[in-house]
Amino acid sequence: MPRIAILSDIHGNLAALEAVLRDVETQKPDRIVCLGDTVGYGPFPRECFARVHEVAGLILAGNHELETAVPGDEGMEEDAREMALWSARALEGLEPWERMRSALVDGQAEALALRIEGKITWVHGAPEEPTLRYVWPGHRNHFLMLNSQLDQFLVELLGRFATPHGFCGHTHVPAVLTTYENRELFGISQDWNRTYTFVGPNTIFYVPLGTTMIGGLWSKKVVINPGSVGQPRDRDPRASWALYDGDLVTFRRVAYDVSATQAAIRALPVADSTRSYFADRLERGE
Repeated sequence: MPRIAILSDIHGNLAALEAVLRDVETQKPDRIVCLGDTVGYGPFPRECFARVHEVAGLILAGNHELETAVPGDEGMEEDAREMALWSARALEGLEPWERMRSALVDGQAEALALRIEGKITWVHGAPEEPTLRYVWPGHRNHFLMLNSQLDQFLVELLGRFATPHGFCGHTHVPAVLTTYENRELFGISQDWNRTYTFVGPNTIFYVPLGTTMIGGLWSKKVVINPGSVGQPRDRDPRASWALYDGDLVTFRRVAYDVSATQAAIRALPVADSTRSYFADRLERGE
């Protein structure tokens, strides 16, 4: 099977994207896939969208592409909507964007956010709700008291993926969702993110810590999130991406010039509160 570099949630962060692409080049993958949300939040939506279209063989639309093309449909907070409106102006006239925008305006969001290829499902969010649903157990404060309910929710999410392997973005957190019986996938020698990892009686939502390899996937039902290139939210500000070959996934973390992206955000013609919110959170990885 080809080796595939999987990127998601770039969010207009050109410095992070270029750092990741340099790291991707060292791994010599056969293909690059982008799971959507290339735009939104960040200061360089046009440059990121153009760059992704230079290198990726499959590019999905996410909820931020949809909001940018069809304002008002995604129920976003005001600051995110403001950035989407600014992104729409920045993207005007870019040929690959105009193609996607036209298709989104024509109601093709589901087709652009979900693709099935053999044993793999590629989706921005989750099947049936590809631009909206998060593959996510919910707030960590509920992991104990609502364990059985969250576990059942994850069982249902896993069941929505008709193929053995699924890949999604949207949460900005690298993860592997699988059944509890596959717990041997997660070796005893490697640490994990204990803040966001969920373990229920039937499912495991495993969040790796730093660069991590997980093998033995070929015969297992798994859903994998590569994390976010441009706005990680697992308390690690480094850009995140994944390399996959059918049996092994490697989550890779890449440092980039966070301050350069922050400075570019603070120079945008949007509200002061919007600039501060999206610039400050980058250094915290949340």
